[in-house]
Amino acid sequence: MHVFKNRFCSILILLIISVLFWSCSNRKTSKDAAQSYELIRFESIFFDAHPDSLAEVEKHFPYFFPKSYPFSVWVNRRTDSLQLALYEQTKSISNSDIQDQLIPFMEGLPRVFENVRVPNKLITITSDVDYNNKVIINDSMVLIAIDNFLGVNHHMYEGIALYLRQQMELKHLSKELAESFANNRIALPKDRTFLAQLIYSGKIQFLKQSILSDYSEDKILGYTPDQLAWAMTNEKEIWNFFVSKELLYSTDPELIKRFISPAPFSKFYLNIDVDSPGQIGQWLGLQIVKAYQMKERKSIAQLLNTPYRELFEQSKYKPRR
Repeated sequence: MHVFKNRFCSILILLIISVLFWSCSNRKTSKDAAQSYELIRFESIFFDAHPDSLAEVEKHFPYFFPKSYPFSVWVNRRTDSLQLALYEQTKSISNSDIQDQLIPFMEGLPRVFENVRVPNKLITITSDVDYNNKVIINDSMVLIAIDNFLGVNHHMYEGIALYLRQQMELKHLSKELAESFANNRIALPKDRTFLAQLIYSGKIQFLKQSILSDYSEDKILGYTPDQLAWAMTNEKEIWNFFVSKELLYSTDPELIKRFISPAPFSKFYLNIDVDSPGQIGQWLGLQIVKAYQMKERKSIAQLLNTPYRELFEQSKYKPRR
């Protein structure tokens, strides 16, 4: 799979930038569009187009053909054996399969934000299995890298760590959409402390859970039920570790890698590490945000705008005993 990344990663990044720029300059204001969407399988259009009609495809989807690359790049991409093999695998995912998995997000977003328009254009593409960018969402469209949803045991994912593959199933599509939306909605903290990073992550997870109200906490976080049970059982010990090691107000960036970034397990550097789920800091941040909301009962907009230190102090957070 590294073959895909080495050959086309820079192209994909430029495509994402191009789509974001194009969509920001081509926003529509139709209220009716908030209630419906168009699903476009661009990978089918691109790979199945007659060789002589690729220029016509470019006219309809200019944001997928950055001018910084010669047109020959796209011609060659259409005939590349690895690209064709990957496209062939995406055919197993039908439009109805995708639409079924979109429902929780599409119905949940306007319920939480009445004035936020659901994107009315959803476009699937192949991304050379760029699992760090499964979904890109903005005001006018959603870009879905459909080759990241082939299933945990798919042979095209050989060499990808299990903890990453577990999230590469179509049933996680709405969760990925909600996370992309939350990342756009919630500003990164200027405060560089570990505590601010915990609460920032907690806000992300809280917003996801608000949008996907029928999702259990383990599903929101990408945990198994056993991993969530471990976190709940050890909540007091986790919190005491952070406090006793004076980590909360540390600005050491390694703490993000150890406790917040995706990983097979969290790194306390203790015997418990192998039993812990990754991203335990995101889970703990969610508990702090939930404690704040239970006490203050703010609107979602007010909660998201609450400064990180203020939210923590007013939450009066105490771990379960």
